[in-house]
Amino acid sequence: MVIPAMDYIDEVFMTGMLDEGRFDPSIRAAVGLAKKTLNKYYSLTDMSKLYCIAMVLHPHHKLEYFRHVKWEVDWIKTMSDLVRNTYETSYATCEVHESPPSASASEVSENKDCSTNIFDRLLSLSKVDCAGMMDELNSYLATSVEDINVGDAIQWWSECQSMYPHL
Repeated sequence: MVIPAMDYIDEVFMTGMLDEGRFDPSIRAAVGLAKKTLNKYYSLTDMSKLYCIAMVLHPHHKLEYFRHVKWEVDWIKTMSDLVRNTYETSYATCEVHESPPSASASEVSENKDCSTNIFDRLLSLSKVDCAGMMDELNSYLATSVEDINVGDAIQWWSECQSMYPHL
């Protein structure tokens, strides 16, 4: 993703500019100009609603990335609000066409119903479906970030489509 890469490059540039003993003044000046150019384009990502939404919906980042690198709380809230408003106005009420359950899912269900262990069927010991108590976006954001390769987000979303059909 572009933001983490730019954050890293910005950090390296800043370190290079400050290391007077290691780098010649002309090198530090060139790094300073490169940093200025980088920041010009970096600031443009703030203007892209789509890019902000993509960062928040990336399962490896979510809002945790921005907290981790200590972005301003107000900016993180702005991103969260942007994602929330877009979800509520454009996706939350969309009709979802679900694919039929897989054979393995129905087999698991049958095995649970036929279990001889009476405790498997006690409602008080059943797993609580927290996702049903909140909307998809809150459910998604409440889960931990996923340990996936940054470039595998589309595959992850494809595999998790049934959990988050509106997202």
